[in-house]
Amino acid sequence: MELCEVFARCGLDVTLIAAANAVLTLLCRRLIKKLKPRMATVLSYACATLVYAVYASIAAGDAAYAFENLPAVAQKGLTAGTLTMLICAAFDRFTGGGSAVSAETATVMLLLEGVVEEDGRQACAEEILRLAGELGGEQLDEAVAAAIEDSGGTRDGVTEYIVARTAGRLACADGTQTD
Repeated sequence: MELCEVFARCGLDVTLIAAANAVLTLLCRRLIKKLKPRMATVLSYACATLVYAVYASIAAGDAAYAFENLPAVAQKGLTAGTLTMLICAAFDRFTGGGSAVSAETATVMLLLEGVVEEDGRQACAEEILRLAGELGGEQLDEAVAAAIEDSGGTRDGVTEYIVARTAGRLACADGTQTD
């Protein structure tokens, strides 16, 4: 699936929020040298979800809208976070920071920074994306944890959850998920 097709499926509101969030994420990564990759990832997702919640409440004209529709708002916020990571991966790729891998693989590799060593990161990301096309839910969570561990990475429940959800969304956008 092409990168532009992923953006088209998410809607203009989520894409614009993700673009703004990506600019902030890239600036933070460049300006704050001590910001660990995992922290940057968590902040990207949290910021995207929070901004989408504020946007949804303003658009609905109801301050409680985000709380009344928490699952839908959280889903769109996580989608914006995933698009943020895609944009950051694409930016890194086009500015020489990335390699000749797909945007999906580059996104998962970006999430695995600080978790899996650089020499095994691409293979781990490709395995996770393959698993995301075959599994879903808790099975995918367990498979992602096992793939990270098999690659010599450090296990972290939050990172594993984010990686599993992102890979699942990328597999759904690609149309390969069987779940």
